[in-house]
Amino acid sequence: MVESSKRDLGLGIMAALALATSSPVQAKAALLSAASFELTFLKATDGDTASLCRFITQNWFVMDKIAVERGLITEYRLLRSTGADPDWDVLVIVGYPNVDGYSGITNEFEAIRAAHTIVPVSGKTLRQLGAIVSSRRLVPE
Repeated sequence: MVESSKRDLGLGIMAALALATSSPVQAKAALLSAASFELTFLKATDGDTASLCRFITQNWFVMDKIAVERGLITEYRLLRSTGADPDWDVLVIVGYPNVDGYSGITNEFEAIRAAHTIVPVSGKTLRQLGAIVSSRRLVPE
């Protein structure tokens, strides 16, 4: 197996485990209603993972909550690595009711984003707190 295939398999397993850690009812409902999942891996600047997580919660998840209410996404979840991973510190998983993921709801979500006022954390925005290092779209088999 090539290295990227091993990594993608590991990411898929991680996503399944992450979804399984929510309540059994939530996990089952999300798995049944989501046609795809997008995983976004982020690396915190200067190792400040807590501030990056706060930013995601206070900004991305405020918008994602509206998107769930409108039926654009099925769920969202934030996971923080407990180890010293050189590649990423935070994983955001979003479930979509379509196989196209974010690209299937771009126009509707951009309207939500346009109405959102960014809430800085300690005066910093995403660019100062961290960076997206990788993303993947997975579909249930």
